[in-house]
Amino acid sequence: MRVNRVEELTNKALNSLNINDNIKIEIKPMKQEIASFSFKTKTLRLNKYVVENFDDELLYYIILHELIHFKTNSLYHGINSNEELKNHFSEEQCDEIELKIIQKLIMLK
Repeated sequence: MRVNRVEELTNKALNSLNINDNIKIEIKPMKQEIASFSFKTKTLRLNKYVVENFDDELLYYIILHELIHFKTNSLYHGINSNEELKNHFSEEQCDEIELKIIQKLIMLK
């Protein structure tokens, strides 16, 4: 597992979102989630199996998605988070990447 890869993708996402906070990264096995973000500890948690098996495009999308929750200060997928995501990916790109993520998750089971 290349931690540097995750740090690089996280830094890229932080820069894209203009987030200057120090964000901790945890990579660990997760039974149900592919990623999560703790507002309390400013920690991005990534599923170890996702990090090991997803390419950079998919992993970047997941990291960006989680950091958008932090930037918009919301746990939910509301208008603000969707608009922020559209600043980085078109709706078609989002649909394509999300489909790839679902397909990859099905293959990993």
